[in-house]
Amino acid sequence: MYLRSLHVRNVKLLRDVGIDFTGSDGQPRMWTVFVGENRLCKTTLLQTIAAAACGTDRGTQLVTDVVASWPDLRDPQPIEIDAEFGFSEQVHPDRIYPGRNPSPAPPRLWSKLALEPDKRVFAGGSGYIADQFISKTRPVTDPLTAARSQSRPDWFTAGYGPSRLLRSTGMARQTDPPLDRLRSLFGHELVGIGFIELLEEDLGRTFTQALQSVFVESGLLPHVKGLELRGRGGLRSVWDLINAQRFEMDVAHGKRIHVPATWLSQGYQTLIAWLADVIGHILLDTRQNLQPEAMEGLVLIDEIDLHLHPTWQVRLIPALKRVFPRLQFIATTHSPMVLPALTSDEIFLLSQDDQGSVVVTPSARSPALLTGSELLDTFFAIHALYPSELGDKASDYRRLATDPTRAPADDDRLLRLRDELAAAGIVFDWEPVAREADA
Repeated sequence: MYLRSLHVRNVKLLRDVGIDFTGSDGQPRMWTVFVGENRLCKTTLLQTIAAAACGTDRGTQLVTDVVASWPDLRDPQPIEIDAEFGFSEQVHPDRIYPGRNPSPAPPRLWSKLALEPDKRVFAGGSGYIADQFISKTRPVTDPLTAARSQSRPDWFTAGYGPSRLLRSTGMARQTDPPLDRLRSLFGHELVGIGFIELLEEDLGRTFTQALQSVFVESGLLPHVKGLELRGRGGLRSVWDLINAQRFEMDVAHGKRIHVPATWLSQGYQTLIAWLADVIGHILLDTRQNLQPEAMEGLVLIDEIDLHLHPTWQVRLIPALKRVFPRLQFIATTHSPMVLPALTSDEIFLLSQDDQGSVVVTPSARSPALLTGSELLDTFFAIHALYPSELGDKASDYRRLATDPTRAPADDDRLLRLRDELAAAGIVFDWEPVAREADA
């Protein structure tokens, strides 16, 4: 299941925002990353997508904890979320579409959620877009509600918020998989590598093989050289993977040690947790021994750069593009270092208009060949050479100190700047040039 378009009205500062998630070929774009300051509703956009992908009933359950904060307080109006989804050709013959007869091509699906002010239950529904028509058909069956209630495979959507560390204790639980795999976006704990306790032996073996491929063979986790597998089915309990010595680390000069997963840094844990969660949910959803390159669906990630060093951020998206070519990722970021792996049409910039409403526009520039300073200038509005006042003062001091034609007043400023910089621990090992008038 892939997102093709989204239209949000009257949610916080999202007064009227429409976004196209298809490429120039008309097919769903596999990568979209939102960039913008805090308070510009990046997380909320992901949450509206999650709700639209769930349908009215589960969408209502999903947003229970946050929906009270959604009305636009400037002028509360009915909330509307309209989305269009599509499906891949690869598994179309085996996919079941509730309420629809078999067709030669995958149908498109519309989903509409509406919420009146002071209400907490979505109205709306979903239906198939009639072949050869743009208008919405009147559904006999609400496909999304039916697909989610039946846990239909190949309608996969998952979402991840900023709280995504490994579980250290406890048995993993699943009550409503289509809903559970989106709850992390709303602050709930994810299952992660706890899926080893939920999958049967054959799928458990596939799960551990996929972890080996994603974490070790792809180079996604720096310095991790091996993932030890034990037993007939590989890792057979969350205790095995978290607390046993499972990750082989190259610490220095070829010396390797084995460490428990919970001993790893938060950067390692964050990647392991959400990627293992994606793989586990897909295997649980399809009950097929899929390899990562065959996995399909929609994955929403808030702050994809979370806890990662800049050198890791640079390699993250290229690795994910190689490992999961058929997963559609929609993410947010505050980091310029994840952007060079994206094309201009994969980056959307969030800003505000004169009324304070959020505006979403595609990037006008490709980040591929931009320098670090150019990335900060283009995508994060950091235009100054020095982002701090102290840097500007040092630059001003350097300019005055090397100018023999400076005026007497400039000499006074030069001395003040030297004292301020010295108080901040910045001392130059050279003396200012003499003024021409004093020479």
